Amino acid sequence: MAQIQQFQVNLFCDDVDGCLEFYNRLGLTEAFRAPASGPVAHVEVEAAGIRIGLTSARVANELVDLGVEPADRPATEIVFWCDDVDTMYTQALAAGATAVVAPTDSPDGRLHYAWVRDPDAHQLKFVQPHP
Repeated sequence: MAQIQQFQVNLFCDDVDGCLEFYNRLGLTEAFRAPASGPVAHVEVEAAGIRIGLTSARVANELVDLGVEPADRPATEIVFWCDDVDTMYTQALAAGATAVVAPTDSPDGRLHYAWVRDPDAHQLKFVQPHP
């Protein structure tokens, strides 16, 4: 039986460079880029052993006709478990995110969380166990 060896999420973007700058400002580091020089079609950033691919929707459709496009409303979200939701939320806004829900506690008081959207409107959630 084949086994999964690594996990990655790819986000289709209109503005790969803008999204890359945003995720770099959140502390994620660039791990891969294609092509190696010139306008970027796909770049991967990494944190906590997970990679997020930022792919040009236009290039993906030109290369293999995936029929993808960035959404104007989120259907998924990426969850970042962190040690300080309030600071990550502030950092994300300073990096160019749009506020969705300011830091708040879960109804049962066990979690502290917040939501933002990155420059291409992908929804992100920051969460930590309640301090």
